Amino acid sequence: MIMEQMAKELSLPAGHIARLVKTASHQYKEYQISKRGGGQRTILQPSRRLKALQKWLLANFIATWPVHESATAYRKGRTILDNAKAHQGTRFLLRMDMSEFFPSLTIEDMIAYKASRPHLFKEWTGHDFASFCMLTFRFGHLTIGAPTSPAISNILCFDLDVALDGICRRRSVNYTRYADDLFFSTNEEGVLATIEQEVKQAVPNLAIPSKLRINETKTRHSSKRGARRVTGIVLGSDGKTYVGRKLKRGVRSQVHKLESLAPAERSRLAGMIAYITGFDPGFMNTLIRKYGHATAMRARDGRP
Repeated sequence: MIMEQMAKELSLPAGHIARLVKTASHQYKEYQISKRGGGQRTILQPSRRLKALQKWLLANFIATWPVHESATAYRKGRTILDNAKAHQGTRFLLRMDMSEFFPSLTIEDMIAYKASRPHLFKEWTGHDFASFCMLTFRFGHLTIGAPTSPAISNILCFDLDVALDGICRRRSVNYTRYADDLFFSTNEEGVLATIEQEVKQAVPNLAIPSKLRINETKTRHSSKRGARRVTGIVLGSDGKTYVGRKLKRGVRSQVHKLESLAPAERSRLAGMIAYITGFDPGFMNTLIRKYGHATAMRARDGRP
């Protein structure tokens, strides 16, 4: 029924959609972009035909499924500032990072998600759900580049957010998640060391998603005695937020390679530009002078 609805609304023959479903995992172009911290990130860009079906699924279904309040990335009307504000005015900050975030989210997680929330799929046939999975997961995994991946990552991490939020509420700790970055803050000394251990125990034992793991090499504790950064924003000792030079450099780097950015990355870039210009209106002029008016405007608006 869902596939039939898609065919009708997109004015596409059912056979065309069926062929795309069967070949979906092969409908991607792979390329590499440089990470800000060094190394390369693989981007898998879906073909225009596949992307059209993914965008339809995103608008009609995925975007309507519940996302936990602690998740601050990939949400309309939210920016990195909203993520940072949750930790404003605290003394101690813990950041934890998850390894291979998108590839760790799998079709098996989606199947378990459907089984745990059948009310979201009551109009779906088995064929509909199988087709959905093939159209949104590449060889069984989420990819950086598909327009559906950011939103699916948020809905599949709902139970993760519930678990970590519960751990934090018991100890009066603030918790937010920005994609694969976990942030915890408090005014009580020593509490975040306990939180770190509890999080490391909780994540591998989740049923959904089942394959996420903490990248312990990126775990960072900080306090007012040193620089505290949340998604590139500096938390000042006066309780206010500031734009760091590192964030500005990162934004300029992203604008430079705008053409190669995935939709989710362009959306995040637009949010960062909006935040920075709120503090420094002249920043937009520097982007225009360096990259030209057209490129700067596309970056500001989140367009390719």
